[in-house]
Amino acid sequence: MTSVLVASDWHLSPASPPAHARLALEFLALARAEGARAILNGDVFDELFFGRTLAEAAHPAVVRAVDALAAEGRLARTRGNHDPSAGDERTVVDVPGTGPVLVTHGHQVDPVARSPAGRLGDAISRRLGRTAAVRWAAHLAEEGARAAAGRAMVSAFRRRALAIVEREGFALGVFGHVHVAHAARGDRYANAGSLRGGVLEFLELGPGGVRLRTIHARAEALQGSASRSR
Repeated sequence: MTSVLVASDWHLSPASPPAHARLALEFLALARAEGARAILNGDVFDELFFGRTLAEAAHPAVVRAVDALAAEGRLARTRGNHDPSAGDERTVVDVPGTGPVLVTHGHQVDPVARSPAGRLGDAISRRLGRTAAVRWAAHLAEEGARAAAGRAMVSAFRRRALAIVEREGFALGVFGHVHVAHAARGDRYANAGSLRGGVLEFLELGPGGVRLRTIHARAEALQGSASRSR
């Protein structure tokens, strides 16, 4: 079996810096060059704030690269809370030396996302998310929640995710959603991390187990993105 590369939480949209699209394309090109299968594990395009059409139209080269790998049977997508039309809720891969691996975004086990307040916030974002003020308010609320809960929120998410893995008999569960990458030998929970700043985090599943990998943007790409955002 070839390796499986899992990435999540790119949140590509018209508001994304150009460096993010370049990093996404580098990941997809890497999967092709290594002969690997790719799984995009939710929140790849930000449909929640911009709608699918606008989010994808802002990154046509990424869409073409995704579609090309998918047409070859080498790419699958699962849906996240920001891209509910992306695909199935979960996919399962059998990794030699590891066993059955569950790949799912994981927002289903986020107590905040499933709460009435969380559902209301998502509804407002879907309706008014193209407004910069609404996106900024949502960003501040999310960052505030992360700052307040910190490690406790990630720990709670991990416990809930592990409960699914153990209850359903998977050898490993690969999640996203919390934007905190994690891979450790012997741990049945892993997280593919995210795309932020100048770094794209992803996981490699193979005969040697699971390991965290990163792609870094070139300095000139970051400088170009910064100048365009001013």
